[in-house]
This record gives sequence, C-alpha cells and structure tokens, in this order.
Amino acid sequence: MANEDFITMFHRLTSVGWSEENGVNRLALNEYDIQARKNLEDEMKAVKADIKHDDAGLIFGTLGSGKDNTAIGSHMDSVPNGGRFDGFYGVMSGMQLLKELGSTLKNRKITAIDFTNEEGARFQPSLLGSGMSTGVFTKEFTYSRKDSDGITFEDALEKSGYMGEEQNRVKNQDISRYLELHIEQGPVLELENYQVGIPKGIVTMVVDNVSFTGESNQAGPTPMKVRKDALVAASRFTVAVRDMAKSSGKELTMTVGKINNFPNAYNVIPGKVTMNLDTRSPDKKTAEEYSKMAKEISERIASEEGVPVDFKNQWTTETTIFDEDMRKEIIKSCKSLNLKYKELYSWPGHDAQYMNRVVPTAMIFIPSHNGRSHTKEEYSSDQDLINGYSVLKRTVENL
Repeated sequence: MANEDFITMFHRLTSVGWSEENGVNRLALNEYDIQARKNLEDEMKAVKADIKHDDAGLIFGTLGSGKDNTAIGSHMDSVPNGGRFDGFYGVMSGMQLLKELGSTLKNRKITAIDFTNEEGARFQPSLLGSGMSTGVFTKEFTYSRKDSDGITFEDALEKSGYMGEEQNRVKNQDISRYLELHIEQGPVLELENYQVGIPKGIVTMVVDNVSFTGESNQAGPTPMKVRKDALVAASRFTVAVRDMAKSSGKELTMTVGKINNFPNAYNVIPGKVTMNLDTRSPDKKTAEEYSKMAKEISERIASEEGVPVDFKNQWTTETTIFDEDMRKEIIKSCKSLNLKYKELYSWPGHDAQYMNRVVPTAMIFIPSHNGRSHTKEEYSSDQDLINGYSVLKRTVENL
C-alpha cells in the first residue's frame, strides 16, 4: 500500500507544468514551480512537518526530534521541455519518508528538501540554491543573477513568496548527512541490466564561453571567397571538439549545447556566434587539458576563417567524491533487497555535490529508459521508482 501511495503521489504532483506536446516547463520560480512547491508543502502540512524556507528559497520539511538528522532531497525545477522524473523523484522520495517514518522517529529527525534553481535553466549557474545555502555562492552573487527577461533571482524569489531566513540555510542547520535519490540520466544501468546505481562521485565540469566575431553582410551579392562567416567557424569548432573527444580514448565528454547566432536571418551572413562548451571527466586534469586544447582549436579555426575568437572560462567544478561509509550502507541495502547494483560516476551535476562540502553525502540512481533525460521522453518505470525508494528507505533506517 505504501508503494502504491508513493507512485500515486509522484504522478499526481509531477503533472504540474506538464503537457504531452511540450513536456515539463517548470523553470525555477515560475508559476508551475511555485504551484509544485505549494503542493509539496500541502503534503508536508498533512503529516505535521515543521516547514522552513531559507533566503535561497529552499524548502525544508522536518519531522522528529534529537540531533541526528538525515536529509533527503533534490529539486522540482526543470529545463525547458523537460521530463517528469529528473529531480522531482528525489523530492517525492524525501516526502514519502516523512509519511512512512515520521510517526516512528525517536531521538532522530528526517528532513525533506526542495532545492531552488538546480537546473540553471532560468538563472545561471546551475545549483544556485544549494550553492548559496551551503556557502559556495554569496547572497550578492546569487541575488544578482538574471533570467533572459532581465528579472533577477532576488526579485523572482521575493515575488514567489518563498523568501526565507539566512538562519535556515543548510550550513546553519544540524543536518547529519544527506542522501539524494535520482534517475541516472544516462544509459548504463539499463544497458548493463542493473537495477540500482551507486555513484562514487560527480565528474568535473568545465564550462567555457566561445564567441566568434565575423562580418555581417548580404547573403546574395557577397562572394564566398571574401566572407567572414562566424557561423562557419562555430560549426567547424563544434565538429572538431566532438571528434577530439570521440578519439581521445579517455572518460570524457565535450558538448556544444547552446548557440546564439546574430543576426539569425536567412539572408544575412552571420556576424557573431556565441556558444557554450561543456567538458566533463572524472579526472579534473583531463577536463582542464581538453578545455585548453579546445581553446587552441578555436584559435586555429578563427585564424583560418578570418574571424576573431574570444574563449573564456565561465566556471569549473571539482570532482566530487561521495562518503565511503554511506556508499557501503547503500550497498548493504541493495544486497538485503536482492537488487543488482553497479558503482559508477554521475556525469550530470546535482545538489549533492555542494551538500557533500558540508555533510557526509551519497546518491542512489535508478535506470533511465534509453538513457533519455532533459526531454519529455524521459522515463523510469514504476518498479524502478519503487526499487530506488526501497533502497533509500532501508539505508535511512539502517543509518
């Protein structure tokens, strides 16, 4: 019955901001995210949880007493046209634990957390809420972030009604440990027939901004041999870094995922193209080395095409290594539940990487069908959802 309640709650609450045509558009602090937060708090109130907000907009729901406090959480904001499982699964799992274990707690506490702006789809960088709440980002930096319409994070947070107190930040609370349940967002578990993934950590991410500046001109009368086409240079660069990563023989990914083409008219030669390059590896030195090589490639292509390039680092994360003792407890839980597990690295970033800086932290993954994520086709079966939740619950009980 408990599993049925969990699945019912999950599908009911994840419907906010969802359509079959467009997927989920629950960007941080927009109307859908606010509605999802209200729904979450209704669930928390129903079990008489103590609800708090911090000044980054995080929601904390706590039951129990004593100093030992296990926190479970993730995020409910999405990317544009995203899926229903990413992040939301972890928040709902924390909520379900409050429901199931709340009345049995003695001399210990459980806290469910919803982190603000994990995705970075509206306010960059990603992990903004967990970063501010753990002290990685300053309030001044966080509040100054603007979305594409020029709205600051501070203004959006104030308008949402979720502006809380600095004293409620993660780093100011007595949280003993943190667990995050999440979909894999990749194909490995399904392809290799594992039911559960146990991340050893989160890979390094190097994000660079690359801008090629050419010369806009009329597409018809301008001879091909005299053109300075920024988009051609950007296209060559995109293919070159893809080929370099494919042939590297290393645990490495390189992605150009965001491009702005100016003036973006069919009959005008592109005068400027800006893009983001995302380079990831479990080994920080490898990620930084290939980012440097990408810079050299951009400069070579820029010279050949006659279009200057500006290559700047936006941010770099350290490789995160999760708590070994907590990972051992998760392994014990998988064995006791007869679930086949695999230890692996997480290639996407998660709020867990900043929580790991302040408290012992670990994650649990379940398979993503066809490895799809950040798309409306994102899917994990109800049985996979139950398997992951069962491991989480067993681990929390043992801890």
